[in-house]
Amino acid sequence: MKFKRIFIAACLMGALIAGGCSKQQKKSEPVLTKSQVVDQTKKSFKSGEVIQSICLSTDTSTQIVSANTNFGGDPTVFHITNQTTSKGKTQSSEEWINMNNVYLNGRSSWYKAKLDKLSGHTYAELLEAITNNTTMTDPSPKLVKAFKMKRNKNTYTLTADIKDQKLMKDAADPIFGTTGQSAAQEKVFRRVQKYGKYQNMTVKAVVKNKKLTSYNLFINMKLGKLMKVRLGQSYGNFGSHDFLKVPDSALNAKPMPKASTKKGSN
Repeated sequence: MKFKRIFIAACLMGALIAGGCSKQQKKSEPVLTKSQVVDQTKKSFKSGEVIQSICLSTDTSTQIVSANTNFGGDPTVFHITNQTTSKGKTQSSEEWINMNNVYLNGRSSWYKAKLDKLSGHTYAELLEAITNNTTMTDPSPKLVKAFKMKRNKNTYTLTADIKDQKLMKDAADPIFGTTGQSAAQEKVFRRVQKYGKYQNMTVKAVVKNKKLTSYNLFINMKLGKLMKVRLGQSYGNFGSHDFLKVPDSALNAKPMPKASTKKGSN
């Protein structure tokens, strides 16, 4: 009888050990195809971070205009740190955008103005450029075909080198149209866009565990014989600002002085 109890206990112990081992053995994830990875980049995202930039350079000088943006909330709110670097000096400004209202951080106070009058672009154009970026959410068949894929375990990297003029123009339009920090600056960018010649565009998307983790595109152009133009759009930290709101300190802003608004829209 004692032997029987020992035998049963041993069998139960063996079953428990076998069960524990079977639970620890995870099924390996199936390898995704390129089209399946591309589908992961198409999924909409409520929030994230993006840096839009325009660099104008010659052999002797460089000017970089960039907008480092956190976006999210419902409706979408944008928190932007603008920077312009030229001749070794950098000027920065902070702003919050809610619908067509922009709140600017002055030296000691916040000021409120209409986005389209101050910057030359609208809230709808900002949404189209950043949260509804069709290069990501609805890539053209030509871009999908150009993608080359590399895999490292559950991380997939898509890269493409594009020279198709229409693809480059379609990707550049929203960057030219929403990176300017004033209406005057945007007019300059529109002239660059009109007379510049597209050379190539590189695109890189990283999907990890079936989620898009980063997306970058850069477009190179030439303007005349001497100037080079480089546009950039770099996304990351998706889902990090789902509940973004304009802080009360900005909402209590003073109206923008008329002279400043007029200066920004020239």
